[in-house]
Amino acid sequence: MKLPQRVSAATIVVVAATAMLTSCAGSAPSVTPAEPVAGDRPLVDRAKWPKATPERGLAQGRTLPLETYMQTYQETVLLDGAVRQLQEKCMADYGLPVQLPVEGTNPPPSDNDANMERRYGLTDRVAAAAHGYGLPDEATEPVRQKVPELEPAEFEVLTGRKLPAAAAKGAPRQQSAERARDAYNGKKLHDGGCTNWAARQIEKPTQDDLTFVAELNGTSFTESMKLPAVVKAMGEWSQCMDGKGHKGLTTPFDAANRLPHVVGRPSPEEIAIAVAEVDCKTQTGLVDVWFAEESKLQTALIAQHLGTLDPIRSRNGAAVDAAGARTAR
Repeated sequence: MKLPQRVSAATIVVVAATAMLTSCAGSAPSVTPAEPVAGDRPLVDRAKWPKATPERGLAQGRTLPLETYMQTYQETVLLDGAVRQLQEKCMADYGLPVQLPVEGTNPPPSDNDANMERRYGLTDRVAAAAHGYGLPDEATEPVRQKVPELEPAEFEVLTGRKLPAAAAKGAPRQQSAERARDAYNGKKLHDGGCTNWAARQIEKPTQDDLTFVAELNGTSFTESMKLPAVVKAMGEWSQCMDGKGHKGLTTPFDAANRLPHVVGRPSPEEIAIAVAEVDCKTQTGLVDVWFAEESKLQTALIAQHLGTLDPIRSRNGAAVDAAGARTAR
């Protein structure tokens, strides 16, 4: 079947990701829809990146022990950026200069998997009064980048696979079983293309590494809710909410589900319950108790799994150092 003459770089996402499954350090290039940046908004606005720790509210300055082993958003962007730059360099070495979409354009609300800003429900009264259970920028259009249109040869050099013809026609994108040509411009193609080659240079932490820490993080959270001190403080919080007219709420997460949230337009009822949630946490000290008890749990988990966690931190640190050295050139 004849390949299309050109294909958007956005079509490489699933194909490249599948190809990279055979590489422990693999990662596909991050590609967003081929749409222009809205108005005069900057492509990357670091001012909108999440802070390392919450800067106000009941969670201000708090950091859980396991966060030491988590990858921060800044580190994620640095690693992805170094890999992207290596992909572009690799392509240029074949005489195929391309510009792939940059990273850091649409940051998440939290710096890492701990999500301290809302780990224990709402903790910022100012934000609750303004946005209810919503996020400050949730109604803002995401930054959308223009992406290059790749010739079939460019796709092969980048991914190490031929492009399925259906990928350019709106059909489900599947990994092509057909390997790319052996060489281009007299230069042998890398196994897995420039995508795989670039990932190997940085050796980013594996998905297993990130998942292991995330699972411990989830375990400490769910187990902390069963601890007597937290159960007692949660009960006091529930009674406080009853007194404010918000009855039948066992946990702060029940409060979040009490009323439907309309993006960018919190109702007066939503704001009232959101503010009450934070006020009752202040009154009962729920966040103080919960954070202290979960910190003890995480400290115990770290001691139990130190032989696995320390190498994860070392691998992440080495990758970040390598990425920093690459991008500083």
